Amino acid sequence: MVFVNSLRLLWSNLGKALKFFLYYVVVWGICVALFLPVFFEFKSIFNSALKELVECFAGVFKGSLGQNMHTMTGTVVDLIKDVFQSNLGIAIYGLIVVFVILPFLVNVGKYTLDFMLYSYMTSKNNVSFFSAFVKSLKKSTLFALCKMVYNIIFLAITAVAIFGLGAVKDQTFITYALPIVELLVVVSLFTLNQIWMLGWTPALIVFDCGVFTALKKGIKAVRRHFWKIFGVTFGYFLIFWLLITVFGVYSMVVLVPLMTILLAVMDMTVFFTSQGMRFYVNDSQILTPKKLEEVDNINKTAFLL
Repeated sequence: MVFVNSLRLLWSNLGKALKFFLYYVVVWGICVALFLPVFFEFKSIFNSALKELVECFAGVFKGSLGQNMHTMTGTVVDLIKDVFQSNLGIAIYGLIVVFVILPFLVNVGKYTLDFMLYSYMTSKNNVSFFSAFVKSLKKSTLFALCKMVYNIIFLAITAVAIFGLGAVKDQTFITYALPIVELLVVVSLFTLNQIWMLGWTPALIVFDCGVFTALKKGIKAVRRHFWKIFGVTFGYFLIFWLLITVFGVYSMVVLVPLMTILLAVMDMTVFFTSQGMRFYVNDSQILTPKKLEEVDNINKTAFLL
C-alpha cells in the first residue's frame, strides 16, 4: 500500500512536483555555470576522458557491458589523477561545486517539497513553492548542511565499493558477473541509505525539532516497517539503475529529478503511516492507518455500550 498511496499523493500534487522539477533545473543550471571554469581549465583532459566514458556508458546495446564497466572505472581513476596533478586548486573548487553546493541546494528544494506536501496532507492547504521555500529556509538550510556532509560520506563508501569491484582483473568475472554484482551492490547501498534517511525530513517538519533529534525519530519510525519499506525502495532503485544501465548516462537527466520526487513523496507517506497519522491522499480521500482505524472502532463500540 505504501507504493499505491505514494502514487495517489503524487498525482494529487503534480503541480508541486513540477515546481520542484523546475527548481531542480535552475539549480543544475547554476552549478553548471559555476563549474565552467573547471571545465575550461581541464578541457583537454575532460574531452579525452569524456569520449571514452560515453563510449563505455552508452547502454547495453553497445559492446560488452561488463568490459565497459571495467574500462569506465579505470578511466575515472585516471581522470581524477590527471586533474589533481594538473591544477590542485581548481580541482578542489570543482569538488566543492559538485559535492557541496549542488547537493546543498537540491536538499533545500527537497525540504521545501516535503513542507508543501505536509501542508496538503494535514489540511489540504496548497502552499506556493516560494512561500514554502521562505518559511522553511532556516530549518532547510541546517538540514541541507547536515545532509550534505552525510552524502559525502555515503558517496565515498559507494565509490570505494565500485572502484574495488573495478579493480578485479579476472576476465571471466568482468564479462559475466561484474554487471550483476555491481548493480546489486549499488542498488543495496542506495536502498539502505534511503531507508536510513527516509524519516529525517518528515520528522523535522512534523515535530519541528532539532536536526539530530529528527534523525533519531525518523529512524525509529522507519524501523517499524523496515522490510515493507525495503522492498518498495529496493524496487525503485533497481528500476532506476536498470534504466540507466540500458539507456545510458544521458537518461539520468530525467531519471534523477523524477527519482528525487518519488522518494520525497514516499518519505512523507511512510512517515505519516508509521506514526499512525491521518492524511489526505487527494482532495476527497483521507487515509486512516490501520491502528487508528482499530482505535476508532473500539471507541465507537465503547460509546454504543
